[in-house]
Amino acid sequence: MKGAILAGFVALAPVCVGAATTREEDSMVINRINASDFEVVETRSMGAADFWCGAATFVERRSGLSNLTEIYLKRSRGPSVTAPGRNAVVFSTSPAGLPRAESRLSLSVDRPGDMIKSVQARRYCRDAFTRSTK
Repeated sequence: MKGAILAGFVALAPVCVGAATTREEDSMVINRINASDFEVVETRSMGAADFWCGAATFVERRSGLSNLTEIYLKRSRGPSVTAPGRNAVVFSTSPAGLPRAESRLSLSVDRPGDMIKSVQARRYCRDAFTRSTK
């Protein structure tokens, strides 16, 4: 009996985790600025991983682009373009006008020109269990 209960829980766990992560991603404030630029508006105390997760959410879920789309950091954290009184990070799907990215060992939103493919940025979208301990 215990084995059947455990098997049922294990079978449903991915569904529950995915749903909770999707719900939080849907609540992120991400606004288009122009054809290639968009910003992830800061809420609470967001870290670099949260901003890159938001960028992947915009590219894949809200714009319907491929998970192989390159996402470029255009402007580090600063005053929002679309949400007055808030801070945001600006990303782009175009490298035009950006400095060439240098190799890095850590994730940040401080160096314009940094690039991560959407599939890589998606990995920073933490599951519901991690988010609940934030």
